[in-house]
Parts: sequence; C-alpha cells; structure tokens
Amino acid sequence: MFYQLVSFTFPEDITHEARSTFEDALRSLPGKIPDLEDVRVIRAVDDVNVTGYMSVFPSEDHYQRYLVHPEHAPIGTMAEAVCSAISRLLLDDDRPNVLPQGQQDEQLNHVA
Repeated sequence: MFYQLVSFTFPEDITHEARSTFEDALRSLPGKIPDLEDVRVIRAVDDVNVTGYMSVFPSEDHYQRYLVHPEHAPIGTMAEAVCSAISRLLLDDDRPNVLPQGQQDEQLNHVA
C-alpha cells in the first residue's frame, strides 16, 4: 500500500464555510478517482488551523496516476487559494526495510 499524508494549514481568518468547502472537496475524491482506495479528512486536535488528509493507494504507480487525474487538479488550485501552508509525507509499506532486523528493533527502542 502507498499512503499520502498531507497537512493543510489555514490562516486564522479563514471562514468556516471556506474551510468546510475545501474539506468536502477532499472527501469527494474517492468516487471520482479510481486509483484512490480511501481518504480520511481529519481536523487536528493540537492545532485548530490544521486539517490532515490521508489518501491510500494500492501502489506508488496508482498514486502517480492520481496526481495527474483531472479531478485532482482543482483540489491543488483550491488548496493554494485557502491554505497558508501545505506539507506532504509519502509512505510506501511495500518497500524493503533498509536496516537489518536487529537494527530496526534497536532504532524503534531508541526513539520510544
């Protein structure tokens, strides 16, 4: 599976209507873009000006097709108009781990 996590930060003066319209547009994508398996649109708990967006794809190839899909372009335009900052993280759980098993466990224990 391939995941895209996006953090949309809104300016403090954004209207409730503008933010909700943008979030609803994100929620509408699964029915419009076949390569998109699932979407979650979630408002952040620790920052009232942030909405998180998680999209799920079968593979990175599917994600690449999503990026150029005609239904995706208006979302980017909308985001540029209403957001003060946008950050993205891409995750692929089908890629092999780069650390040997013992080092993976060591890294996880160190971080926790």
